[in-house]
Amino acid sequence: MSSSGAARVTVVMTLYNKAEYVGEAIRSVLAQSMSSFELLIIDDASPDTSLFQVRRFEDARIRVIANPVNLGRSGAANRGYEEARGEYIAILDADDIMMPERLAVQVAFMDAHPEIGVSGTFVQQFGVTGRISRWPVEDAQCKGRMFFTDPVCYGSSIIRTDLLHRTRIRSDADWRLPGEDYLLMLRLGGHTRFANIPEVLTHYRIGEQNQRHGRDAFSDRSAICKEAFKLMGIPISEEELRVHLLFFLIARGRITTGMVRSFHAWIERLGEINRSRGLFPSAEFEDEMWRRWGRLFYLLPEHGLASALAWLRLSRKRPKDWFTYLLKTTLTRWTGRAQNTR
Repeated sequence: MSSSGAARVTVVMTLYNKAEYVGEAIRSVLAQSMSSFELLIIDDASPDTSLFQVRRFEDARIRVIANPVNLGRSGAANRGYEEARGEYIAILDADDIMMPERLAVQVAFMDAHPEIGVSGTFVQQFGVTGRISRWPVEDAQCKGRMFFTDPVCYGSSIIRTDLLHRTRIRSDADWRLPGEDYLLMLRLGGHTRFANIPEVLTHYRIGEQNQRHGRDAFSDRSAICKEAFKLMGIPISEEELRVHLLFFLIARGRITTGMVRSFHAWIERLGEINRSRGLFPSAEFEDEMWRRWGRLFYLLPEHGLASALAWLRLSRKRPKDWFTYLLKTTLTRWTGRAQNTR
């Protein structure tokens, strides 16, 4: 397998133990309506038959690098960034699928918007779930939410190769947990603009093969948040981190009224820090924080009526269905307790 020469896009696909899916992913790339691309596959010392499945394809557009030892997803991705020959790097996970027009649409968009360094697309999930994931279209909305989640879906993204070469920003090669792609985008945030194309151009497989599947969400998210605060130069204590995880509806143990009050105060403090340092677009950043505060209400009745009432007292506005929801969940909990005591 050899390179097809000068290609506008390098599709980077990191591969580890995806023998069952990688063939479908490769076929989706080879079926692109745009012809000027190379597919660079980094096999990260897969112990299954992944590499064998890849080598069954005889196509000059495919280039394969087989790592002799496992580098982890970050290390494999970094090797892809270094070896890419295209003007753009398009990402596809080895268990996902590109729509035939994805590269053509994304390249046309990036050509027309030279100020954008990274863009993504809407994503159709398949496998365990079938919903469509929509992402903010404009840079301000992308950056307003990126301290809490990805500004673009990495598996649907296209990146200017020059941006990575010029900034020398890479994934942390020592990072072995989920979230390395999010942290890469957070590092890039101060150097470029983001956007998303409001079209479903990528199908994202949800299932047991996903990196996050079956892991401890509390531990993983704690590590990601600590690193995000470190990158932003914001100190955070363990107690503050425990409260911060409520943005993600993650808690160990009962959410008390004290935690609800602390969370409200933490939102106010983060808003002040952001306004003083100008880290993220202020209005969009605060909208995202208060949106996540609003989501918390629907979790609180599981932790006791007092916590939900504390949330209501502190809230700027209440959900329209707050009374009905609170009554329904409280009655359900009481009924369950009564049945358990019979």
